[in-house]
Amino acid sequence: MEPDLDDTRLSVPRTPLLVPTVDLDDTVVRGPAPADVAPPALVEPPAPEARQLPLFVEPELPVADDEGAAPAPTRAEFRAVLADGTEVPIDVPVYLGRNPSIPRIHTGPAPRLVTLASPTREMSATHLELRLLGGSLVASDMRSTNGTIVQLPGAAPRTLIRGESAVIVAGTRIDLGEGAVIDILAPRASDAE
Repeated sequence: MEPDLDDTRLSVPRTPLLVPTVDLDDTVVRGPAPADVAPPALVEPPAPEARQLPLFVEPELPVADDEGAAPAPTRAEFRAVLADGTEVPIDVPVYLGRNPSIPRIHTGPAPRLVTLASPTREMSATHLELRLLGGSLVASDMRSTNGTIVQLPGAAPRTLIRGESAVIVAGTRIDLGEGAVIDILAPRASDAE
């Protein structure tokens, strides 16, 4: 015979809950406010104390190096070399693609638009942005359909997907597809002077 594994129990029915005799509800109901009582007046914060502003603010000057000479400002940080050998300085934002256009929201100097050949129209109209941020060069995929392949020097190729960005250095190769390859180079010695 098998053991009974049913754990159902019969118990005595519960008694109904007793209604408390004390009202534990602390809700207060008020009638309409009397017409002769006005709402409290708003309190204005105190006026700030007048203080005298300096007439001239000294500009911050660049810190001198060990020899006492201030560092010289740099111009074009990088340059892009297209597959046909065309060099494009990256001193302003650069937009590359089949038919590039300036984004609706753009800040800073006027960008440079670079049109690349796309016989099969696989490249996006505005495919890639190259922009200097601080001292770094940033490549941003402009939500392209096929993505952007970035290969840093000594590293494996990496695909930037829709809207992704990457910091790149001189020696980086960028492939937009359809033979549109861009090499990023350091500035010429004459550009840095």
